[in-house]
Amino acid sequence: MNTKKFMSMITTMLKIGFIGFGGGTALIPVIEEEIVEKNKIVTEEQFNNEVMIASITPGALPVEIASGIGYQTDGNRGMMAAASAMAFPGAFLTVLFLVLFSSAGASVKTQISYLAVGISAYIILTLIKYCTGTLQQAKDKSEMILYLIIMMGVFLLSGEASIYRILGLSITPIFGISTIQILGAAFFVILFTKGQPRDKKRAIPALFIALLYFLCAGEAHIIPEMLQPFLVGLMILLSIIGMVQTLMDSSQKRAFAGKALTISLICWGLFTVILSFPAIISLPGVARYIGDGFLSSVLSFGGGDAYLSVAQGMFVDSGMIGYHDFYQNIVSVANALPGSILCKILSGCGYVLGYQQSGSVTLGLFMAICGFACSVAASGAIVIVVRMIYDKYENLRIFAVVKHFIRPIISGLLLNVALSLYLSGILEIAGGGLSMTILSIITLLIIVLVFAIEQKKDIHLLWKIVLAAVISSVGCNLFV
Repeated sequence: MNTKKFMSMITTMLKIGFIGFGGGTALIPVIEEEIVEKNKIVTEEQFNNEVMIASITPGALPVEIASGIGYQTDGNRGMMAAASAMAFPGAFLTVLFLVLFSSAGASVKTQISYLAVGISAYIILTLIKYCTGTLQQAKDKSEMILYLIIMMGVFLLSGEASIYRILGLSITPIFGISTIQILGAAFFVILFTKGQPRDKKRAIPALFIALLYFLCAGEAHIIPEMLQPFLVGLMILLSIIGMVQTLMDSSQKRAFAGKALTISLICWGLFTVILSFPAIISLPGVARYIGDGFLSSVLSFGGGDAYLSVAQGMFVDSGMIGYHDFYQNIVSVANALPGSILCKILSGCGYVLGYQQSGSVTLGLFMAICGFACSVAASGAIVIVVRMIYDKYENLRIFAVVKHFIRPIISGLLLNVALSLYLSGILEIAGGGLSMTILSIITLLIIVLVFAIEQKKDIHLLWKIVLAAVISSVGCNLFV
């Protein structure tokens, strides 16, 4: 890869990191637009492969996608550079705001929330465009209908609680299924059916078990929650059986790239040690924090909200960080900023931990860098392992089926993300002189205006975000 293209990839990842509000799956359309459509760093097929691989692994999803794109374009160097560039803006801004935000008054925080309304509106538009693009990729009308059914089914499974909330109904959702639960059930069906969903002998039992699992895992617990471990274990066992049978039936002869994987993992190990070295020689307990950081990343299936519960158990419940510091400072700041929640939380926890131990901002920054290294290295290491497995068996029918259905599944999840952004960006600040109706009108106006501008001329992504933020700020201050 030539230097010019390498730098273009890095600057693009940095830009996405700075404008990537919403995090997680919400960043998929943004990455696709910048990496595939505008800069053509990878093809759409390569990008979809990276989304699929990242979706079935724990860790920071945007960082994993960036890591995969970097590896495809420039090996280990590209992998580490692209992942770091994607993660850096959110981590940097989180630590910066932790240093400065505590002294900010209530009026400053209010103005930031007004700006967030516009940013949320722009993200909602981006997510809707990604979903409509999924339907446009269908080969024919019947496939489009199938994609639509999958999208709406996933949306209803994951967004039922948000729908009731927006309608003002106090109803316990039947489902309310998390991202990882939906993806897990989908992969179970694909693996157990050996990538042949028309095989009724396997498809019908698989769908029945998945339905039982949803009724058990759902918030209403129509099936007693105590059966959930049994259903999860059954799904895992049947998935393994299906995968083993598929591999035994396969004529795949490609060798596993064990040497390449070892080199990549060594690179990530050195990455962590080098960035953590200032903290290691300056503060006690750094090794434990690195271990907890890696472990929390490995356990971070289910996206940002799911990681918060993992981080609480790892850092708060253990007494490492106080409850107030975690939720009132780290989480509140991280949620208001762009980038991966995992990277922001680990960097923020590192800063707070280092500062509390030493009373020094510098040593707090050393620990923040250590947390950043853990989040990036753990995500990159996990995804490279899955990538090597995929590279060996990519011709299996199972992977073809996953690639075929992953985009409509992701699109259904993104519809729920869009609704959640609306709720967090509007309902959470309704009151204080601003009604939900006014905020909804401002949001709709921004969506329509930005969409209309996009049809007329090609405007840089940053300016569209700035325009959305300015409109929301002016509108909110005008009607308050």
